[in-house]
Amino acid sequence: MQTIARIRMPENGAYFCRIAPALSLQAGNSCIVEFDYGLDIGAVIEVFSQDEDALDSKANAPSFRVVRLAVVDDQHRIDENTVLAAKAKQAFALSIGREKGGIKLLHVRFSYGRDRLFIRYTAQIPVDLRRFIGQLQRDFKTRVDLWQVGVRDETALIGCLGSCGRSACCCSWQRQFVPVNIRMAKAQEMSVNPATVNGSCGRLKCCLRFEFDQYCEAGKNLPANGSVVSCTGAEKFEGMVVGRDVMRNRVTLRTQDGRFLTVDASSITVLKVAQMDETVKESRHENPGGEWTES
Repeated sequence: MQTIARIRMPENGAYFCRIAPALSLQAGNSCIVEFDYGLDIGAVIEVFSQDEDALDSKANAPSFRVVRLAVVDDQHRIDENTVLAAKAKQAFALSIGREKGGIKLLHVRFSYGRDRLFIRYTAQIPVDLRRFIGQLQRDFKTRVDLWQVGVRDETALIGCLGSCGRSACCCSWQRQFVPVNIRMAKAQEMSVNPATVNGSCGRLKCCLRFEFDQYCEAGKNLPANGSVVSCTGAEKFEGMVVGRDVMRNRVTLRTQDGRFLTVDASSITVLKVAQMDETVKESRHENPGGEWTES
């Protein structure tokens, strides 16, 4: 059995790394990891064992390894790197000061061994700042890892609160963004409104994905909106489905006399199933990638 750790980096990325048998790690420990660019520091998310037969393929075997646990002396090195990164950030900000596009530096740090300088920035338009990194590499004698990131990554790097009142998933525990589209909100009977379905970053909430499969499974036995049903409870009547409460297994019906009644799904019989045209997309609500559009 090979022991493997999932390591979280300061940029919020996560990597699988090998652990020597003599090294004991627990979730939350800080450790020194050997990457392809040199040594860096990260935090342990989880530790697990995997059969070595499953790791025979180079594609499955982790490329990086944990060297050792971080000690008190490593904090002095980290503090020195933080001071040096502040100087690098100031120098880079002066170099790009005349660039247009609303550039904002989000994250500047050195790796533990100072073999790499990581710079993350946002801009209102795509901009190429690679021509400015030559002087940084000469002054600080290191290689520069420069990336323009999107609004989701910006939120993960700087942190924020979600509409639930807790720290946003992307900056607390979520290490990669899952695909999300507006149809997931519709499947959960949510109002298709930017104020409801958009997160602090202005994009669709990542949490729309978390319960999507459960809603689809629970909603299989409920008639779609627009279906005509008859109620066989204490009061017998026919009506059209205008709302669904998937988790409570209830539907809201509009009767022929204009009443709106909420009944249990077990007391209705479907007379006519609503015909949904899957080929027609609501272009005013979503783009081809499924994201919300203002138009």
